[in-house]
Amino acid sequence: MPSEPAPHVLPSSPTYRAEIPWRQISLFIVITFVVTWLVALPLYLADATTVQALYLPLSLVMMGVPALVAWLIVRRTRPKGQRAATLGFNRHRPLPRFFVYLGLAFLLPMVIALLSLPIASAMGLYNADLTNFAGLQQLFADAGVTGMPVEIILVNQVINVVLAAWFINLLPALGEEIGWRGWLTPQLLPLGVLPTIGITGVIWGLWHTPLILLGHNYPHLPGWQAVVFMVMFGTLIGGILAWLAIRTNSVWPAALGHSTINAIGALPLLFSAEPTFDSAHVGITCTTGWIVAAVILVVLLAIKSFKPAPTPTIDPATAWPDDYQAETQHHPDAK
Repeated sequence: MPSEPAPHVLPSSPTYRAEIPWRQISLFIVITFVVTWLVALPLYLADATTVQALYLPLSLVMMGVPALVAWLIVRRTRPKGQRAATLGFNRHRPLPRFFVYLGLAFLLPMVIALLSLPIASAMGLYNADLTNFAGLQQLFADAGVTGMPVEIILVNQVINVVLAAWFINLLPALGEEIGWRGWLTPQLLPLGVLPTIGITGVIWGLWHTPLILLGHNYPHLPGWQAVVFMVMFGTLIGGILAWLAIRTNSVWPAALGHSTINAIGALPLLFSAEPTFDSAHVGITCTTGWIVAAVILVVLLAIKSFKPAPTPTIDPATAWPDDYQAETQHHPDAK
């Protein structure tokens, strides 16, 4: 391990600190959870009709809470010139490299979701129909759409996924990712990559509890089991989102990955023989998706791919707060 002072060319963004700000992290978690539960409270108090009307708008408000709390903390603790970077908004140089990771942010969730299907089929959990796409056609027929060629239906669904991932879902997903991968992940990185993935994954998964207990993602599971499933998903998929953020020093790829995950939740229906599927075991949020995500995550860890993007030369005197201590041995990339 090097004993010399921290170099002027830092291997990560100015958000990195050798000492973990536990007080700020604790405040972030407590305030984020309390405010989220307060936002979700009407869903527990209202009648079924009102809940149906409020569910989407309140869910969108909830997704903005992590960003708001992180911004308030950063506003009080960081100089003005460092606030954007501390939330994950850094310069994206070189641009071609950044765009490659944006592409990966879109493709990796798709790959995980698609590969989960043959695994589920081999386990007897999913009946595929790649000839007639009977389940998809049945869904459209139930909605009153008949006579449409299946090719048109498939193309329409692909277009919907692209639009949802890159545009419709992106800003709400960004609201979450500013908090989880933009701010929280860099604060925990001195612990090492694995502890960071584990802690943020558990926190992210538990944060969804207000909606999970109402049937979100796992409607057929008991509440406690659904929460456990969400924590597993949050840890494995969150690890991949963390990789995207760390590799680019940017929150945007993580936000796009998150947005894509939300856009492809119903992807198993495209190839299903029935108009339903097992939401606990088929797809990216479910057990078969975890298998694929775990393999990808293990490979990324094995090849030591959790290395930050290169950043411009900066002066530690201006880049770090006054209480910074050069303890480079805690950095995950220190040799």
